[in-house]
Amino acid sequence: MTPASADVRPAILITGATGGVGMALCRHLNRRFRVIALGRDANALAELAASLPGVEVHCLDLAGGEIASDIASLLEQCGDFGYLINNAGFNRPAPVDADIEAVLRRSLEVNTIAPAMLMAAVLPGMRRRGFGRIVNITSGAPLNCFAGHAAYSASKAALNALTVTAAREHQDVDIKINLMSPGPVRSKMAPEAPMAPEVCLPTLDHLLELPADGASGRFFWLGHEIPLTPSLDGIDWLAGTAPAGFARLWPEADESSGLDSSGADVSSSDRECR
Repeated sequence: MTPASADVRPAILITGATGGVGMALCRHLNRRFRVIALGRDANALAELAASLPGVEVHCLDLAGGEIASDIASLLEQCGDFGYLINNAGFNRPAPVDADIEAVLRRSLEVNTIAPAMLMAAVLPGMRRRGFGRIVNITSGAPLNCFAGHAAYSASKAALNALTVTAAREHQDVDIKINLMSPGPVRSKMAPEAPMAPEVCLPTLDHLLELPADGASGRFFWLGHEIPLTPSLDGIDWLAGTAPAGFARLWPEADESSGLDSSGADVSSSDRECR
């Protein structure tokens, strides 16, 4: 293995490195990046390191109680990262009315909270350098909401919102934070899926190589951008142009609360959020 201090390639941190998608990412990116691979299966990580000389592996449970200190220790060992791929995921089917709490908690820990903490850890260094690329691996689940997968869908929906918000918070610097769904690809989570995980690599390359004026806060799937939210153009109440209809729904609003039902007193940012 090349000593980290002698490796001049840009450093990229990849979570979930021992799954089907994660291993494909490590193989592909090891050609031009210093790959730091995270996973919770020590044996699988050892096999990954043996098969891909140069990849640095670290055993870390993203749902563990020591994740904050583990991430801090990782950055102390490896230095700052210009690139991050939050790929680790957890999906255990559970209907809403049966065992949802335990499954939802772990889904949020792995699929939402861990990516948030990793972004929080690497973003200060990216901002100092004025550059960074983050790809959060998501899914079509929040858009499809398949029965039995409420926890997974909800946690990925939260990841989507987190990603878009983080992107907006870093519009003033060349940091691009995007979402990518690898597609219906084979992995430990979906062993019967029809596609090989390598099908997502061109889209990943595009997101890692975005120019300074490139997309941020967007969702990409197999080369296509997927809308995360419906267009709100033409919805009258958002623009404050339907006071009569609003007054019928809430006739006492103006009189009792001092609110203007025309919408004239609502800022553009509030309209986006309501």
